[in-house]
Amino acid sequence: MYKNRERENPVFANINLQGPCNYKCFFCLGKDIKCLKSNYLNVHFKKWKNFDNYLDICKKNNIKKIYLTGQNTDPLLYKYLLELIEYLKSKDFIVGIRTNGLLAIEKKKELESLNGTISYSVHSLNDETNLKITEVKKTINLNDINKFINRNYRIGIVVNRYNKNEIIDMIKELSSNKNIRYIQLRGCATDNRYDELKEDIDAYKEISNYIKNNFKFLRNFYKAEIYDVYGVEVTLWKTVETTINSFNYFTEGIISYDYFVVEGYEKCKKEM
Repeated sequence: MYKNRERENPVFANINLQGPCNYKCFFCLGKDIKCLKSNYLNVHFKKWKNFDNYLDICKKNNIKKIYLTGQNTDPLLYKYLLELIEYLKSKDFIVGIRTNGLLAIEKKKELESLNGTISYSVHSLNDETNLKITEVKKTINLNDINKFINRNYRIGIVVNRYNKNEIIDMIKELSSNKNIRYIQLRGCATDNRYDELKEDIDAYKEISNYIKNNFKFLRNFYKAEIYDVYGVEVTLWKTVETTINSFNYFTEGIISYDYFVVEGYEKCKKEM
């Protein structure tokens, strides 16, 4: 598969938490890494190997933004999340999060303490479709979240075989939500399951082409095209083609300088 390796200097960093998830998305990038089985959700970050070294590397490279995300889990499941956020802020990082939002209201204090971007992954507004994608029937209720957590956020949608016919109507419905800064449409990313996910990769191409042909182009962001779709900005984010770059830390102690998460993880794992 083609990968654009002409990347700019890293502008953000990820902390990739590892452990069991409350969603079981069939396209989860963590499924590409067969040896990724360790659970660090109950391990205090002060015990993570190479963690402070990673933060020092970020500082030396003038990286300000750190995103808490999950390689195969959701960061809201991390036991010491609030303490981790405050620790990173004390080191002058801007801390954002990427989450499925299932625990958003329960973790209100943690989300309100963030000084960076909140991104909710919402792959469908239909319970039955969500069940096919995540093995969890109930979708998150953004209106409820808005009542409890008065913050703007990004919506991330992975286009796939199950939701592709809902995407345009979904964007239209979400466009009335004034807390949404923008919507990012992503295709399924994989290093090892291309044949298995080809139908889903093709679904993204179909939807992105429809948007390109029917809605107003606004601008590019690191080679990702942004369109006005029913009054909300929609970014067509194709990971393999963008020029943005990042560092990655995995909570088992792996530091990767590769934007491509699976490739970077596997390379560093072999070198350990």
